Amino acid sequence: TISTGSSFMNVESCKQWYQRRVRGFSCFSVPLCLPSVYDNMEFSESLRKEFWENGAVVVRGVFSDEWLEKVASGIDSNLAHPSKYSERVKGDIGSGEYFNDYMNWQGIPNFVDFVHNSPAPRLAKFLLDTEKLVFYHEHVLVKEPQTGKRTPWHQDQPYYPMDGKQVLSIWMPLDRVEVMETLLFFKGSHKLPYFMPYKFVTERPYPIENEELQKKMNFPPLPDETQLGEIIGWDVSPGDCVVFAGTTIHGAPPNLTNVCRRVLSTRWLGDDVVCAERPWTTSPPVQGSLKPGDKFVEDGLFPEIKC
Repeated sequence: TISTGSSFMNVESCKQWYQRRVRGFSCFSVPLCLPSVYDNMEFSESLRKEFWENGAVVVRGVFSDEWLEKVASGIDSNLAHPSKYSERVKGDIGSGEYFNDYMNWQGIPNFVDFVHNSPAPRLAKFLLDTEKLVFYHEHVLVKEPQTGKRTPWHQDQPYYPMDGKQVLSIWMPLDRVEVMETLLFFKGSHKLPYFMPYKFVTERPYPIENEELQKKMNFPPLPDETQLGEIIGWDVSPGDCVVFAGTTIHGAPPNLTNVCRRVLSTRWLGDDVVCAERPWTTSPPVQGSLKPGDKFVEDGLFPEIKC
C-alpha cells in the first residue's frame, strides 16, 4: 500500500526510473492464485465504509483461477477482434503499446459469464448498497511491457451520460502489479464536483460541442495535482481487485516493467443513476433509448444483473 505525493505520475521521474529498468521483457500466463475466498463468504461492512469514505478500496482474493483464465481468454479474443472504439497508444519512451477497448462483452461468451456469474456483481451490489444492479460496460486495458504511456488523471463519470452517486468500477488485473505501476487515486476525491474529461491520447480536454450546456453545467478543468491531496494505491496480485467510485480522480503510471499489465475493468450502476446530458460526445457514445432523467435499468442495453 502507498500513500504518497504526486511524483509517481511525474513524466521526468518516470523517464529516470525507466532508464534503471531491465529492457528485456516477456508476457507471462496467468499466475496461480488461491480459490476465491468470497465464493461462500460475505463482504464486511468495514469494506463498504472504506469505499464510501475514500472513494477506492482494494479487495484481496476475490477471483479464482477459473475466472482469471476465462477473463484472459476473453481479453485475447478482444485483442484479436478489436472494436471501432479501440485505441493503441505509444508514449514518448518505451517500445510497448497501451491498448484499450470497450462495449464488446456481449460478443465474448467468457465476459458474459463473468458479468452474470462471477463474484463481481455481488461485490458491486454490496458496495453500492443498491436494490437493483445494472451492468454498464466492460473496459479492456492492456499495457504491454515497456509502455511509456501513462493514464492521465481523470474521473470516469464526466465521460458517461449519467448522473448519480451509485457508480463504480471493478479494476481486475490478470498480472501482478507493483506499486510503481498500479492504479493511483486521490483519497476522498469522489466527494468533489465533476471536472472536464481528458483524451487519453493527447491528454487534452474533450472539445466542447454545446457551449450553452457547458455554461449551465460548468465543468471546470482538473485542478493541479498539488491541490488534490493524498494519493493512495495498492500492489495487487491476480485474484485481487480495486474498486473505485465513478467520480474518484485516478490515473496510472507507464508500465516500464518486463511483464504485461492486463486488466478487465467492469462498470456497475445502482438505483440512483439516471441518464444525463454532457456538453461533449460521451465515451462510450451509447445510451440506448434513454433520455435525460431515465433510470438505466429501464433500457435493455444495460441489463439488470440478479445476484
